[in-house]
Amino acid sequence: MSGFAGGPAGAEGSRPASASADYDAVVVGSGLGGLAAAALLARHGRRVLVAERTSGAGGYAHGFSRDGRYFDPAIHVVPEAGPGGTLHRLLDHLGVGDACEFVDSDLLYRAVIGSTTLDVPFGAEALIEAYVAAFPAEEPGIRSFFLLCARFLAEAQQLPVRLSTRQLGRAVRESTVYFRYRRATLDEVLRQHIADPRCRAFCSAGWPYMGLPPSELSFELYARFLQTQVRGLSHCVGGFQRLVDAFVTAIEQHGGTVAVSTPVDRILLRENRAVGVVLGDGQLVRAPMVVSNADAWHTFHDLVGLDRLPAAYQRRLTGLRPSMSMFVVYAASTCEIDPATAAHETFVFTEDDHDVTYRRFLAAEAPASVVVVPTLLDPSLAPAGEHLVTSTALAPYHAGRDWSELKPVLQERYLDLVERLHPGFLAGLSHVESASPRTLERFTGNRFGAAYGWANTPHQAGSKRLNYATPIEGLYLAGHWTQAASALRVIVSGCHAAREILLATGENDAGPDF
Repeated sequence: MSGFAGGPAGAEGSRPASASADYDAVVVGSGLGGLAAAALLARHGRRVLVAERTSGAGGYAHGFSRDGRYFDPAIHVVPEAGPGGTLHRLLDHLGVGDACEFVDSDLLYRAVIGSTTLDVPFGAEALIEAYVAAFPAEEPGIRSFFLLCARFLAEAQQLPVRLSTRQLGRAVRESTVYFRYRRATLDEVLRQHIADPRCRAFCSAGWPYMGLPPSELSFELYARFLQTQVRGLSHCVGGFQRLVDAFVTAIEQHGGTVAVSTPVDRILLRENRAVGVVLGDGQLVRAPMVVSNADAWHTFHDLVGLDRLPAAYQRRLTGLRPSMSMFVVYAASTCEIDPATAAHETFVFTEDDHDVTYRRFLAAEAPASVVVVPTLLDPSLAPAGEHLVTSTALAPYHAGRDWSELKPVLQERYLDLVERLHPGFLAGLSHVESASPRTLERFTGNRFGAAYGWANTPHQAGSKRLNYATPIEGLYLAGHWTQAASALRVIVSGCHAAREILLATGENDAGPDF
């Protein structure tokens, strides 16, 4: 995509597909999941074509520029980017470990609810101590809750990806915490440990990054999200287009092709097996393996055809609910923001009842926002003397009124929330634009502009999401429509899809298990 608000950024790596070329695999869509799958396959000697319908690679990670200002549309930090981390090891394995420079973020996040501010640091123990200092009366419950999160994840990580009937009984006996809470909501678990509703509100303040309030959000996905983020988060210097470009470089260095402005019209099947794709211009590209990084509904409804799916899989697909979309404001200001007192990432709420906040999101109001100031970590993103701000909030696709009318109204209200955090920002405003759910849908192809793939409910978490392998032999999925719920997990989903293909095609060494 060309950025949510339009305009190119970064190298595109865009050799056109050859009219006579056959490939070992075609990847539909160039989001981070698709790029990771393609890069790993190419690294292991597979001839790969990535077909991207828009003019630039990256999906939600594709940045855009405005008069010397660079904006990341949706991804602002990633975990596991430091030495030994998952992302660091992957880039090294692909031969592009030096292509990106990462700088550590300052805090896990700052939470502002009403007039109260709480800074949440990195490190499991430091995080607990910060909450205990703010709510000393709830110390036992705070400690038991976060220790439960850690134990839950430890048990989950010991379980195999697929459990046989024989393995299930033993797993239930040995992983009691996991099986007790895997279908719980975050709110259900919080209430078992913490009585003070305001303390619960602060302990779950990061929920907008998962798209649902604690009363509907999967505890499993929250625990996984928290435990990966609490070890540290990093910003990609120069913007996350650099990470996209690193994957493109890895693909091309190993003989693959990334073709932008190359939509896929349909996925070809023969005897219920994927055998290639037909591009938008009618060109046939033959390949025994296809990885779709596109919207799962679009993949099966438009590219494959629902009638080609087993009835049970059809029911499962049509029963899954997509997540909410986002409203994003991109702004710049000459306002002075002190790095010593400001936070890179702030969750700001006008009230402490998250269910009320969610209902107001659904009503297309402006009750809360995630405000990021990327120039606190990376001044190179803006001209000297300016700070950039991105305000991201949940938003409904169907807002009850035309988005052309609603967009300027919400933009102004979200700028008011930024002003609350950084007084003087509006007086120094030098640039502003915004993206609605319709913008996200147009640039990413995600139905209803879904921000997180499927909604992160307990019944759509973990194994309840779609698997990488599909009922159609040779067709795989990657991205946030599979078992992924964050930028890092989206990348890992692509690696898992690639590993399944490599192992299925006789590769004994499919590389590190990311």
